[in-house]
Amino acid sequence: MEEKKTVKYETVENSEEIHKQRKRRNWAFLGLLLGFIALIYTVTIVKMGLK
Repeated sequence: MEEKKTVKYETVENSEEIHKQRKRRNWAFLGLLLGFIALIYTVTIVKMGLK
């Protein structure tokens, strides 16, 4: 008979570590979002100034 291979994934059992990872990801997302907003704002101001 063939043996079934089971795949074991590493799990983070410490809920504090999971919380830290989520917090870092959320801060990174906030930074990207604010950067995008600043870019759109700057482009809009420049285009309005060119008229």
